[in-house]
Amino acid sequence: MPSSNIAIIGAGIAGITAARTLKAAGHSVQVFEKSRGSGGRLASKRSEMGRINLGTQAFSNDDPLFLEELHAWQQAGWVQQHHSAGQTYWTGVPYMSALTRQLLGDLNTDFSCHIQRLSHDSQGWLLHEQNDRAHGPFQQLIIAIPAPQASALLNSCAPELAHQADSVKVQPVWMVALGFKQPLTHNTNIKCPSNQAIADITVTPLSAEHPMQTWMLRARADWSSKHLENQHDDVIDALRSAFSDLLDSPLPLHDSAFAHRWRYALGALKQPTTALYEQQRGLYVAGDWCGSGDVYSAWHSGKNAAQQLLDHLHCTTIAHL
Repeated sequence: MPSSNIAIIGAGIAGITAARTLKAAGHSVQVFEKSRGSGGRLASKRSEMGRINLGTQAFSNDDPLFLEELHAWQQAGWVQQHHSAGQTYWTGVPYMSALTRQLLGDLNTDFSCHIQRLSHDSQGWLLHEQNDRAHGPFQQLIIAIPAPQASALLNSCAPELAHQADSVKVQPVWMVALGFKQPLTHNTNIKCPSNQAIADITVTPLSAEHPMQTWMLRARADWSSKHLENQHDDVIDALRSAFSDLLDSPLPLHDSAFAHRWRYALGALKQPTTALYEQQRGLYVAGDWCGSGDVYSAWHSGKNAAQQLLDHLHCTTIAHL
């Protein structure tokens, strides 16, 4: 089988999709992820309430190729399909980050590995950690991380790509989970278009995996920006109060709570692109921000970055025959 020395920075959907595409084509891949686990915006957290999705609560898209992939994941038991109000959406089983762990499979992955600097010479790409430990050289590199992080990493070695990533205007989002041992009886389809703090509410019912009914409150981006540096407890109090204002009776004291801040939650290029790359140096950039900032965009971008890389390798091979 053909092989190549390929590195991917980022173990979210974009990076994992690129890695799986390359592996399916017979190439060896090394993935680097600064966090302790995979997921990106599909990350989850263990808590007294059970395992809670920290970011995306569900996703959907009607692209036939993506749906084909989703149905394959469903057959494998990695996702569930849901229907509500005439819409179809998908969730990871039993939680979102479990999907990315299944997708990652046995791919070579270095977790808790924060790549902070890149360098390139005739031998290829070197990936430098904070202690200046270097990984490589790699002949091909895919960067699949949030736009501000990509911009910082590319600034000294690929300024034109860094400029494109820097053009993305990102917005933060606070998430607050409130757990109740005694379930609330309020309507679970609470809408909050007029609320000044909360953009969306998701409820997880009691179950064997969830010992508390959990209400996940996603703050509005403008509110999150204004309160970006607030203490977690203050954010919990503020969003709890905003949630209480939406109910028709007093909100009882919660039994558990936590807040999570996404600094780079929302944002995408003004003009979506299928790929950002410098093929001569084997450098490719992917991420949900290359499309519409959602799970499908991450999948699509990772797929396209890998295909651009494969096409370039194929053309290079033919040129040397």
